[in-house]
Amino acid sequence: MRLLALLAAACLAQARKNKYIVPGATWYDTDGAVLSAHAGGIVHDNGTWYWFDTNLFSGLNVYSSSDLLNWKNEGRALSPLNGTDIDASRVVERPKAIFSEELHEWVLWFHSDNSSYALLQQGVATSPNITGPYTFRRVFSPLGGTSQDFGLFQDVDGTGYALYSNGDADSAHDNIIARMNAKPHRHFDLEAPTIIYTGAHYYILMSHKSGYRSNNVVVFSAESITGPWSIQSFIAPLGTRTFNSQSTMGITINGSVTTTYLYCGDQWATANTLYDSRYMWLPATIDENTASFTIDWHDLYSIDATTGEVSYPEGTVYEAEDGVLSGSAYITTCSMPTRQLRSPVSVAPGTHSGCRFTTTILMVYSPRPYDVHNQPRHSFRG
Repeated sequence: MRLLALLAAACLAQARKNKYIVPGATWYDTDGAVLSAHAGGIVHDNGTWYWFDTNLFSGLNVYSSSDLLNWKNEGRALSPLNGTDIDASRVVERPKAIFSEELHEWVLWFHSDNSSYALLQQGVATSPNITGPYTFRRVFSPLGGTSQDFGLFQDVDGTGYALYSNGDADSAHDNIIARMNAKPHRHFDLEAPTIIYTGAHYYILMSHKSGYRSNNVVVFSAESITGPWSIQSFIAPLGTRTFNSQSTMGITINGSVTTTYLYCGDQWATANTLYDSRYMWLPATIDENTASFTIDWHDLYSIDATTGEVSYPEGTVYEAEDGVLSGSAYITTCSMPTRQLRSPVSVAPGTHSGCRFTTTILMVYSPRPYDVHNQPRHSFRG
C-alpha cells in the first residue's frame, strides 16, 4: 500500500508539471498549491530563478525554478516579528532581493506600511542565503519622504537602484510639480515602476493609479539611466488596459541562442478577493532603432530558459464572435471597448499553472545596503 501511495504521489507530481505559461490562468507550484507571489520580485542566481512573494502579511515566502515554468515553494524567507514594524498587523509587500558585494549578503527590500497605508515606508532585511531566513533590520522613510509601489533595478555595473512613486498626498509633491500641474495639459500620477535594460536602452514601465482596476501601462526609454527620457507610449494596444494587468517587474533571459524579455504584470482581483489575482506574463517586442517596447497577446506559450527561445503551440483558434449561443447564454451591450477586458481560453489541466491627475516624482536613487542617509541620484519626473 505504501508503494502504491508513493507511485500515485509521483504520478500526480508529474501530471502537475507545467509545459506552458498561460497569461491570466491560475498558476500552481510543484506541490499543487496555488502560487501566491503577487507584486513580488524575481532574481536569477547560479542558474536558478527565485521569486519572492507578497503574503499580506503572514510572512514572505520564496519560490525557486530552473525553467520559469515550474516553481517550488522554498518556504518562509521573512517571518512576522511581534512588537516590531513587521508584526502580523503590518503590511509588508512588493519584496525585491539584491546581493550586496559590500555586505556579502542578500538584502531583501520591501514596501512597509500600516493597514491604512498611511506610513508609506521602505524596509530591509538581510540573509547570507538567498532563500533566507532573512533578519529584519529596519523600516525608514527614504530621503525623508514617502514611498509607494517599491521596485528595484540592478545595473550591469552592479549598482542597485530603488524605484518608487512618492505617494498620493499633495505634501509629497514639490513646488516644481505644483507648477507643472498648473499648466493646462494633463499630467499623470504613475506607480509600479520597473526597469529593463537591453544594453542599448533603459526602458522604464509604469502604471497609472487606479486602485485595483487595471489601466494602460506606459513606457519611457533612455540611452542612459540619467536620461534624458523619451515621452511616454503605451506598451499594449490602447483599450486593453495592458490585457487587464498592472506592471510589476521585468525578466531578462540571457539565453545561449537569444535574449528574451518578459513583461510581468499582476491581474488584480477586487480588494475582497485578492487571493484570486492572476499573473500576466507576456514576451516583449523591442525595436532598438525606435526604442519601442510593446507586448502582444498570446493565449499560451513556452520559454526555454536555457536558450532564451519562445515557442507558441499550434492548434485551432476559436474566436468568440464565431461561437453559437446555447442554453441561457445571451448577447449584451458593453459600454467598454471590446478589448478592454481579455480573459484567457480554457486549457487542459497541466498546461499552466500557470479626471484629475497629478504628477508624481519617481525617486531613483542608489542606496547603500540599508543606509538611509544617501542622497538621490536622479529624480524621474513623469
